[in-house]
Amino acid sequence: MLNDKLKGYICGAASGASYGLIPLFSLPLLRQGVDYDSLLFYRYAIAAAVLGLITRLQGHDFSLRRGEVPFIAALGVLFALSSILMFIAFDYMPTGLVSTMFFIYPILVAIIMAAVYGERMTWGRFLSLAMAVGGIALLYLTDGPIRFSTTGLALTFGAALTYAAYIILVNKSRVRHLRGSKVAFWSLVTGALLFFARTGFGARLQAVPSADAWGLVLLLAVVPTVVSCTSLVLSVRYIGSTATSILGALEPVTAVVCGTLVFAEPMTLRIFAAIAVIVGAVVLLVASDAVGRLGHNLNNKIRNKTFKR
Repeated sequence: MLNDKLKGYICGAASGASYGLIPLFSLPLLRQGVDYDSLLFYRYAIAAAVLGLITRLQGHDFSLRRGEVPFIAALGVLFALSSILMFIAFDYMPTGLVSTMFFIYPILVAIIMAAVYGERMTWGRFLSLAMAVGGIALLYLTDGPIRFSTTGLALTFGAALTYAAYIILVNKSRVRHLRGSKVAFWSLVTGALLFFARTGFGARLQAVPSADAWGLVLLLAVVPTVVSCTSLVLSVRYIGSTATSILGALEPVTAVVCGTLVFAEPMTLRIFAAIAVIVGAVVLLVASDAVGRLGHNLNNKIRNKTFKR
């Protein structure tokens, strides 16, 4: 049996890696003319339906207590708002720059957890966070001029902040002890309703153009949405908000690898080095946490023996 910490690292890695597959399924749909709001509505609505079906087949229910409803609604709004802001930011700045700036969200998580909840930032986590941020910056480094935009920066920061708030709320609100699939289901339902409203309650909802496109929509809903959202909730529960957010560094790694294998994008030495740094950050995170727990347990044993004497 896997212990809870190991489950948390596996779920965090699965969440980050699966979320990084979004370009693989979304880019062909966007190229076929499906707009952001329609695409996000289909993604969230189908994901909620799939997760709801799985939940029912497992014999679970969707019931919520009255006090849990506001937190679930807030989670759905935060998750959906993060997606909206990030997509809009793409209209003002290059995708790579937005992706790099968005990854300040683990820093925001660490700052909020330390300032509000008194969580101690260990040297291992601090170094792994720095490596992850540096690796992502190296991953999206460009030789040409960088096109900054005040609006784009504000939108990206808003996306990062709302995503950080989502991760922290999963960890620190009264929904923390709910089943992961239930939290993910209601978050997706809330998001789907928001995106449906953004399409003018269906008036501007674009049709999926073909059977192949429907296949991509289904994959987009299942892999980087159902798998990622559920794994994220479980990871936060097992290892906390900060460690889970650092494991999110695997998102751009998956996206870059997909770009190389599927879209024939070049794999340069710089990109390879960036991936190595990010993977190193993940390994350091797991190793430093393991060493920290080992030291903590050893100190407790010594203290207990001293007390008995």
